[in-house]
Amino acid sequence: MPLKSIRTGRLADQVADQLKQSLFNQEWEEGERLPSEHELMEILGVSRVVVREAIRNLENTGFLQIRRGAAGGAFVRPMKHDVISNMIRDALRLNHTSVAEIMEVRLEMEPVVAALAAQRRSLEDIKLLEKNIEKNPGIKSGDNFVAWNVDFHRLVAKASHNSMYELLVNILMDITQDLILSIKPSRRVLHDATSHPAILEKIQRGDVKGTEQAFRKHLQDMIPLLEELEKKKPGKS
Repeated sequence: MPLKSIRTGRLADQVADQLKQSLFNQEWEEGERLPSEHELMEILGVSRVVVREAIRNLENTGFLQIRRGAAGGAFVRPMKHDVISNMIRDALRLNHTSVAEIMEVRLEMEPVVAALAAQRRSLEDIKLLEKNIEKNPGIKSGDNFVAWNVDFHRLVAKASHNSMYELLVNILMDITQDLILSIKPSRRVLHDATSHPAILEKIQRGDVKGTEQAFRKHLQDMIPLLEELEKKKPGKS
């Protein structure tokens, strides 16, 4: 959609909306530089202040990345889950969302996603899951162990080959990881060491029903520990 001159209304919002629509239409690819501020001013018929406000809004919402210097400018940012995840995490904190609520959503979603992974997984997906299990940090506490643990869930979602499920699972895993790291439990294991390999074996075999059941039990086994961690979270009485 060609950019159009703007005359009235909330100018910065209209500029941002037009630029977003151009991004949705893939008129600029990931990593590509947008027209300069001066060019946008000429095309849209607005001031530099309006253009800068619109660009800043798109930067804040994760659409653009601003680079400084002679080769700088506004560049199309690869769309990842982290920007959305940060907004949702803030909303959940404000609403005091509980572990029970988070796990209720995970129990409804992740077993279905795992079943799709068993049905659709590629050889590359299997290799990534195997590599994850092989890279077990060994020390069952700390940031590295938690990141390794949740990465398995992220990779299962990736293997489902459903971009919406992958996005939602990544957000849920960010929230779960946040909760665990806010406690930093020492000498605590989120679950036994055989859970992930057993799930991977079912995915490899293409056992759709078995994968779904194993993943559901895997999550159910985690609930008591996560609820215990929640009670110890700073600010909890």
